Amino acid sequence: MPLEKVLKVVRDYDEQFLLYRQKYPTSLNLMRLLIAPDSFKGTLSSTEVCQMVEETLGRSFSILTHPLADGGEGTLEAIAGCLPQAQWISQTVMGPLPNQRVEANYLWLGKSQTAFIEMAQASGLTLLSKLERNPALTTTYGTGELIKDALNRGAKKLYLAIGGSATNDAGVGMLMALGWQFLDNLGNSIHLGGNQLIKIQQIIPPQASQAFSQGVEIFCDVINPLYGDNGAAQVFAKQKGADENLIKHLDQGLKHFSDRVQQQFGINVNVPGAGAAGGLGAGAKLGFDAKISRGIERIAELTQLEAHIQASDVIITGEGQFDQQSLQGKVICGVLALAQSYQKPVIVLTGNSDFKNYAGIQKIITLVGEDISLESALNDPKAALRKRCQELQAYLTNVRDI
Repeated sequence: MPLEKVLKVVRDYDEQFLLYRQKYPTSLNLMRLLIAPDSFKGTLSSTEVCQMVEETLGRSFSILTHPLADGGEGTLEAIAGCLPQAQWISQTVMGPLPNQRVEANYLWLGKSQTAFIEMAQASGLTLLSKLERNPALTTTYGTGELIKDALNRGAKKLYLAIGGSATNDAGVGMLMALGWQFLDNLGNSIHLGGNQLIKIQQIIPPQASQAFSQGVEIFCDVINPLYGDNGAAQVFAKQKGADENLIKHLDQGLKHFSDRVQQQFGINVNVPGAGAAGGLGAGAKLGFDAKISRGIERIAELTQLEAHIQASDVIITGEGQFDQQSLQGKVICGVLALAQSYQKPVIVLTGNSDFKNYAGIQKIITLVGEDISLESALNDPKAALRKRCQELQAYLTNVRDI
């Protein structure tokens, strides 16, 4: 990492700390803390987590906040600060359900004609109540409407973050919004939703399709294939509202879609990452020949995470649930890898954890504990986080050589 970038981060730290010293003159600890969490899904955004940790620890430590994401909800919020020329574009589009309308935002860089779109804004699971979740019916059509708006503005490059979806339609809804046709054995258009994939007999691209001349890059947080035991339906559809019978049907539909694409276009869409967002990765491969990238790695590059870690003494990261999936390309995994390369200690602050300890992690602090139930943490996550931040402050104050 270039020295000038690291020195700039150090200056940013010190300037921020001087402000705290003026407000809290008794603060003497010059330990630099980097707060770099993911969102606590469904409860707190990564920015909210950063702000709350800073409110408590900023009295005693030099703090740099660095909200992160891995391609899921919160991705745009995490990178917006690193794109000072970006403009927020708001559109009313179809939500995850065909009869639903939502306000969705994306980032637009007019000078470079680049769009950053987060599919969770239009087609995300958090847009539905638990009773509304149904991947047989949910669609990525609204995400396609956002992409169409960007194309109409003259977009040459698209970055598409595809985590946190409510869908299992292989991106067919997205492509339909862009003019693609998916016909059944009678030559009629199929309806929206994951349960319609099995009916596809013919795929017709738009006659005069718009294209991103500089390409499309997908940010995702998983490497699952489109179908099969590790595919989109088998691994993720249950949390989106599917029972075992529906999961089997959806998986068959995803395989059928893949077969039809292979037969008609000679394109293999069953690649690592194609199963992200209910198969949206596969749809993007068909529609845009998209490059699929690990979200945390690309977002780390965009936000200069490595320089921030190099300039810090202690790294505090986290997410809502710290489990095996966290170690397979999500935020904690990415932060831990970079921190270990610079021999920086890591503390994980999380809603709940499957691990009591983990190699390379100095301490794991969970919101849920003997004094805070899961229900209490979900009902009032800010109160739970505030209490744990106080415990974290006491821990850091007492430890001088982590």
